[in-house]
Amino acid sequence: MVEVYICNLPAKRDEGALEELLAHVSPDRRIRLKRYYKMDDAYRSLIGDLLLRFILEKQFGTVMETLEVETTAYGKPFLSKHPSVHYNISHSGDYVVCAIHDKEVGVDIENTGPFDLELAKGFLTEEEYGQVWEAEDRLSAFYDMWTLKESYIKAVGKGLSIPLRDFTVIKNGTEDIELIDVHSKERITDYAYKQYSVNSEYSLAVCAQQVSAAGFNDQPIFVTFEGICEGLEITPEI
Repeated sequence: MVEVYICNLPAKRDEGALEELLAHVSPDRRIRLKRYYKMDDAYRSLIGDLLLRFILEKQFGTVMETLEVETTAYGKPFLSKHPSVHYNISHSGDYVVCAIHDKEVGVDIENTGPFDLELAKGFLTEEEYGQVWEAEDRLSAFYDMWTLKESYIKAVGKGLSIPLRDFTVIKNGTEDIELIDVHSKERITDYAYKQYSVNSEYSLAVCAQQVSAAGFNDQPIFVTFEGICEGLEITPEI
């Protein structure tokens, strides 16, 4: 089963609370998180770590501090001592999302703010751009398409070495989504998609390997910031 967890940022965010939370990540991550110029960016990245820890403890009883997170040559994080556990994290605006599966998985969430759709011609295929242009709500359709493409690239885990225009997403409704290789014209069948509704200001898509449509949880599992901090022996101010 592909499970998707989502957590919102706390209303109150300050350096003191952030410093207290940093004690619960590895020294390397602590250094990286302190390099963020904007506090909200540091919170988003840190919550991704804590949300993963929360999920692993919930599902496997494993404390994150005992896990070794490494990255592939393309920069995708993985749990080196737990090859059967795959995860991916995305964040945008007020939300942080983590998807977990026993095969490769990718997730993308985007705040659907204003965007010049003319620019989309540079990274959408003609078929995809046509689907966006014909939609009643073009902006929402663009972000739906973008998150679907991003989730696939993140699932495969090879970054932009896979050109965005090398594959086409065909939407025949929210429950019927196909992926077509532009060069071979053949359907890519070893990955499946799921779109979720968060609210009208966000688009969320998940892509997972070797799973059917029934293999995704029906709705994302919402977790509060207070909830992911419960096992840390601190009481966050929210």
